[in-house]
Amino acid sequence: MPGDSAAERAFYFIACGIARLVYRVKAIGVENLPTGGCLLVPNHITWVDAIILQLACPRAVRFIIDEEFYRNPALQPVLRMVRAIPIDRRKPREAIRRATERIEAGQIVCIFPEGQLSRTGTLARLQRGFEMIARHAQAPVVPVFLDQLWGSIFSFRGGKFFRKWPKHFPYRATVGFGGPLSAEEATIARVHEDLLKLGADCFEQRPELHQHIARRALRGLKRSPFATLVTDGMDGSKLSRGKLLGVSIALSRYLWKIFPDKRIAIVLPASRGAVVANLAVALADKVPVGLNFTASAEAIASAIGRAEIETAISAKQFRGRLPDLPWPRHIVLLDELLPKLKRQILFWWIAGIITPNFLLARWLGLPRHGGHEEAVLLFTSGSSGEPKGVVLSHHNIIGNVAQFTVMLDAGPDDSLLASLPANSISNDARSWLLRD
Repeated sequence: MPGDSAAERAFYFIACGIARLVYRVKAIGVENLPTGGCLLVPNHITWVDAIILQLACPRAVRFIIDEEFYRNPALQPVLRMVRAIPIDRRKPREAIRRATERIEAGQIVCIFPEGQLSRTGTLARLQRGFEMIARHAQAPVVPVFLDQLWGSIFSFRGGKFFRKWPKHFPYRATVGFGGPLSAEEATIARVHEDLLKLGADCFEQRPELHQHIARRALRGLKRSPFATLVTDGMDGSKLSRGKLLGVSIALSRYLWKIFPDKRIAIVLPASRGAVVANLAVALADKVPVGLNFTASAEAIASAIGRAEIETAISAKQFRGRLPDLPWPRHIVLLDELLPKLKRQILFWWIAGIITPNFLLARWLGLPRHGGHEEAVLLFTSGSSGEPKGVVLSHHNIIGNVAQFTVMLDAGPDDSLLASLPANSISNDARSWLLRD
């Protein structure tokens, strides 16, 4: 990596080599970097964002650092070596002048426009400092987005820095460089918009978006298998992660063996039975279809016909409450079937806990990739006309789960009250089975 001195080049070589042992950084849009001086404006997620950004950038970056941080005796020698620019928030003119000089000399300068580390994992309000630097230097401004770092030990995920175990090793991150903006174009509103677009581009690079939801569910359920995951508000009964995995796999093997249908309807209220049924259908590599049993008989018949449904999962007692519902040809009653599967449930409960995730997925014959294939089919419950089928892909569901997890920042001790309509239980249940 080019630097202005042999000592600086040696430092970059050693420091970046060590950092690459810990981080696997994927850079996209590097071709957008101007050949001369420019100003980078990235989002700010962790304490090590500067290191991640430098790993992604082919040229040395001069970072603008808060003066109080710059004066830290343990860090100052290193920050001086990499020619960081200290800034006093009360007297920013000197920092603006020095940043302008560096840019005019053809160097890359970086300022984090949020002015602080994110406390939510999302983009915060931008400050005006970068506008002043860009206009003084008449320099191109390059928005930069750092993705997949929320949740690392250096982020504020869980309401704390550092005091958590890394989720992966080595840790993967994506850095996206946007198209350069002129000093006049680089307003707060425009840069904010470009950062959000870059965030979407980086998000699409996540490999888990192409996985199969059942494989993701296995991974989530095998973590802390004895912890309670589901509490049924109707009778207070509970299901641990491991028990849910055992019951669902046993039911999935029955469905896979007996019914060739690609889609299977779920006709159950929001309950642990609905959670088991939805997961079992996914583990059988089939598509769960949430039917709204409160809709008219004509609407339900239309949905069954359009989805080509031959099989439904329900319960004997619940079915008795719906005498006028136009049931499909085959009906699986959980309260009658599951007691007959006790041995299989026990077997899969033990096997699910002790078998490595990748071997268990292979054992069950689950596809490695789901991507944009159909994963869930829902039907709208409009007030007029026939219900419309809405297909959710594996990509849709896994993406929604990832974003929902960031926004909630839920921990292992948090609970979610799920009281959504019955025909959306597929989406709701899977969101929490898949979460990390």
